[in-house]
Amino acid sequence: MTSTTSTPRYFFSLDAIRGLAALIVVLCHWQFYFYTDQTLQTKPLEELGLPLFPYLSIFYNHAFYAVDLFFLLSGFIFFWFYAAKIADGRTSFSHFMCYRLTRLYPVHFITLLSLIVLQYVMVSMNGHTFIIQNNDIYHFLLNLLVIHSWGFERTPALNGFNGPSWSVSVELLLYLLFFLISWKKLHRNKGLLLAIVVGGAVIQHFYSMIGQGIYSFFLGALTYYIYAWLIESKHPRRVTTIVTIAAVVLWMVVLTEYAFSYIRDFSLLLMKKVFPGKDAAFDTALFDLSRNTFFRTIISPLTILTLALSETIRGGLKVKWALVLGNASYALYLIHFPLMVLLFITVDALGISRSVFHSPFTVLLFYAVLIPLSILTHYYFELPLQELFRKRLLRKPAPGFVTVVNNQITT
Repeated sequence: MTSTTSTPRYFFSLDAIRGLAALIVVLCHWQFYFYTDQTLQTKPLEELGLPLFPYLSIFYNHAFYAVDLFFLLSGFIFFWFYAAKIADGRTSFSHFMCYRLTRLYPVHFITLLSLIVLQYVMVSMNGHTFIIQNNDIYHFLLNLLVIHSWGFERTPALNGFNGPSWSVSVELLLYLLFFLISWKKLHRNKGLLLAIVVGGAVIQHFYSMIGQGIYSFFLGALTYYIYAWLIESKHPRRVTTIVTIAAVVLWMVVLTEYAFSYIRDFSLLLMKKVFPGKDAAFDTALFDLSRNTFFRTIISPLTILTLALSETIRGGLKVKWALVLGNASYALYLIHFPLMVLLFITVDALGISRSVFHSPFTVLLFYAVLIPLSILTHYYFELPLQELFRKRLLRKPAPGFVTVVNNQITT
């Protein structure tokens, strides 16, 4: 006997968590205001005077996981919604790429153009750019083609202009790889997907951006297949309860460990006995690698799995503000960096002391501008342009039910 539970047409909770992750990335990037010449970090984060650092240090220190979450969510959603349609020929390459590019490109393009002007003003006023280097014609062309994080840039991780858009470039590369795998009908080959995840970990050692994307995207794919398997079990409600409890317990361990470091302290003592010839730096690096790998491989997928199962069994999360924020998360993620540069230029132009960046009220003001601006951009710029370009580029939509994928209406 198998479960008759059906998969939702849209995972509201996954979209909502994407919006929260974008806000965490913004908070982490606030440290840029305190870099030497807004270019180099010369002090530890705890010495920069970041707003409310004692209370928000976990977000300042570990926003890396939030970006990781973007790729993980994309892998889950794309294997859920697109893989079978591509394999069966119901979604063509032209249709798929049209939807993806019209989703990614409009906001990427306007933020790219805005950084040309903003960085020019920044250099004129201060003699240096704001954080991001390589703002030249070559890197502009790479950004224009959205291939600025494919290894063509002259210096890895210095790909010019809107720095956070590196993940958009990697995402586009992942879309191509995903389509190829699905088109070749290899999307259900769990062994292959696992091998790609391992390959992503290896690539990350040499090129962190692409490796991170591959690792997390295809880990998201495996998470989806675990979800699909569990939802078809005999007792999906009981399974959901068990998975939820496991997720809550592990998150409690993560938070208490961050506050009290009891696992770190014990692990470092243990490593001194296991690796007596190694110094403290080696032991610390090994612990950090193990912790990061555990969080990325277990905690993040388990969190996504819990949300997806809970929404399937207990119904969707329909908190309106969370859904609106989730829809606007892509715009929020790309707009926040040029807005940071604009704020810095404005503070200098008005003769305001840069100590204003230490104030929590400045952060709140920044969010108060960024969030509405992102929402307006999504609903009055992104969506109208998507509809316009898709009508012109596609003569007829591919067959399929109407739903929401990756913050957008699609078929």
